[in-house]
Amino acid sequence: MEGRIKDAVRIIFSRLDDSGIMYCLAGSVNMQLQGIQVEPHDLDVVIQHKDLERVRTIFSDYSASSVRKLKNTLSEKPAWEVEVYISGVKVQFFGGDEDDIYAAKMIAGMTTKFSIDDIKVPCLTLEAEMKSYLETNREHKAKIIKDFLSTRSKKV
Repeated sequence: MEGRIKDAVRIIFSRLDDSGIMYCLAGSVNMQLQGIQVEPHDLDVVIQHKDLERVRTIFSDYSASSVRKLKNTLSEKPAWEVEVYISGVKVQFFGGDEDDIYAAKMIAGMTTKFSIDDIKVPCLTLEAEMKSYLETNREHKAKIIKDFLSTRSKKV
């Protein structure tokens, strides 16, 4: 994992882990942490809509954006974001209400923890990530995970 992304994850973990805000990594960083060969260019963090304003405050020293409604979501359900740049990495904190495609999976406990050095970071399971990609019509990304899971299960 690239050093800048690792630094950003560490900062996020240090600020959110004891905040009482439920969060987990998603997207390409999550996939890479779980062994899929992808090159992340940004960092996606799932949270609930109700916590976005707190996240904005927690990361205000990183010039956090206002809470914005996402345009062009690949789902019919509305979602919002706060965007920051940490260690030069674009970080998108995003989420919707409790029935949001990503937040619902996080709330339901479809997460796992992966180690980055000495910290254990909450991440969506690959199965939950794959399902979310299918639900947002991103079949090509879902296929990457499906193929990886199929290959991994053959090795076990």
